[in-house]
Amino acid sequence: MPFEFRCPQGHLLEGEIEDVGQDFNCPICGVRFTIPSAPYTPTATPIQPPVTPYPQHYHQVPTANVIEPETFPDVTANGSIDEVENEFAIHTDGSQTDSANQDDNQAEQGGNDTPDFENKNTNQDELQIPCPSGHILHATRDMLDEEVICPICEEQFELKERNSLEAIEKRAILAEKREEKQERVLLYWGIGVMIAGVICVITFVLLYHHHNK
Repeated sequence: MPFEFRCPQGHLLEGEIEDVGQDFNCPICGVRFTIPSAPYTPTATPIQPPVTPYPQHYHQVPTANVIEPETFPDVTANGSIDEVENEFAIHTDGSQTDSANQDDNQAEQGGNDTPDFENKNTNQDELQIPCPSGHILHATRDMLDEEVICPICEEQFELKERNSLEAIEKRAILAEKREEKQERVLLYWGIGVMIAGVICVITFVLLYHHHNK
C-alpha cells in the first residue's frame, strides 16, 4: 500500500509499505536517509484573515464610558470618578495589548520565509508524474524539466508536465469533447442531407404533375 513521506529537505515522496526502513537517496536533492515507518499525514491549518485592531478598540471604548445612574448615583464624587477612569484605562490597555499582539503575529507571518509543509496551500500546485516503471512521484512546477531518480526503482528520468496524470486527464477530456463535436457535425450534415432529399422529391413531384397537366 503506497504512502507519502518527506525527505530531510522537505520534498514530498511516495513509497510502498515494504520499503519502510530502507536507505535510499532523495531523487530531488540527493540526500540519503531511511524511509520512516509512520505515513505522511498532512494537517491543514486554517488561515485566519488579518483582523484590523481598530474596530475592536472602538467596540470596547463605549462599554467603558457607559455610566448608569442607578449604579453610579454620584458621578461627581472622587471615588466614582476614579473607578470610571480606572475601568476605562483597563479596557484601553487591554485593547492596545490585543492590537500589539495581532501586529506581532502578522509581522511573524509576513517575515517567515520557511515553507510550511503542513499547510494545504503549500503543495496546491503539485503534479503527479509517473516514472517509466509506473511509480507515482509528486513534484512541484519548479522541478519540471529536471532529471530525477525514482526512489522505488531508482530509474532516472526527466520530469515533464505532459507526462503528469493531470495533463493526461486533461487531454482525455479534450479528446472526448472533440469527438462529441464531430458527432454533432455529422448529425447536422445528416439532417441537412435528409431535408435536401425531401425538398428534391417534393419538387420532382410538383414538376411531374405540372407537366402532365
